[in-house]
Amino acid sequence: MHIAQTNTAKKLRFGYKTSHPKRSFFHASKIKTLFAACLIAGCGAAVAAERIVDLGNQREISREALVASLKQGEFILLGELHDNPAHHADRAWLLEKLAAARPVIVAEHLERGRSAAGEGELLPTLESAGFDARNWRWPLHRPLFEAARQSARALVGGNIERQTARAIVKEKASALPADIAAAIAAAPLTEYARQTLEQDLLDNHCGQIPASLIPGLSLAQRARDAAMALALEAAVKDGTPALLLAGNGHVRRDYGVPVLLDALASARKTITVGFLESDKTFELHDAALKARYDFIWITNPATREDPCLNFPKR
Repeated sequence: MHIAQTNTAKKLRFGYKTSHPKRSFFHASKIKTLFAACLIAGCGAAVAAERIVDLGNQREISREALVASLKQGEFILLGELHDNPAHHADRAWLLEKLAAARPVIVAEHLERGRSAAGEGELLPTLESAGFDARNWRWPLHRPLFEAARQSARALVGGNIERQTARAIVKEKASALPADIAAAIAAAPLTEYARQTLEQDLLDNHCGQIPASLIPGLSLAQRARDAAMALALEAAVKDGTPALLLAGNGHVRRDYGVPVLLDALASARKTITVGFLESDKTFELHDAALKARYDFIWITNPATREDPCLNFPKR
């Protein structure tokens, strides 16, 4: 059985408005082969949706086993493909199962320093914390945030403001807030991780942005990651677990939020889950894949057009 690779791309949310879905952070040049020994789908069968894999031992596990593992973490990072409703529904289920711990939930979708009230109509409370209903294609995330409000001790923002992101892309390090600059300086990327991030940024823009923009976009990505890491660190200080809701690129261990958490709070246990789609090709023994996530949760793909078909050409 061969599993086709159909990556999509979009502009990342570095302050640019776009309706394109965020692509998976797996590109075909790096991930080329089948699930190891047909582990996930079974040889000769169609790929089944809703599979969870522990990448530490390349074994498929149950939802309940994943919940048990997540309960051991102090930082729990749950990724997403932003336009996939199944990812939001599955994470809503996870939040319900983790509700007894009353975690503080940090969301990429909200601005740092702001929080969403636990009562009142949902969308206005999210918008008061910086949620952009148009860019996030509301009500796509409704099930997720309904569960978050019911499960969390607090629902807080983790992202930098859009105008700050724009300034970082243009002005680079001089536009970084001081706390974010310090966090980034304390957690440099390896050369391999830096190159991987830059290639992913180029791929996410369909290869149609000038090379001169890549350093600013890369720094804006790292600034977003640093803001989320700082919000998680602040949330967990009283012994309460902290949980992050963000795109898959932000929860990656090789260049995302975990790199910064390792520098900010290395003694605390971080667990990261990537939410992927079943129309991608993965090799579970691939060291690069195992370096990104602790677990992957695989769902059916969302219905989407290839955004690169209409992406402006240079």
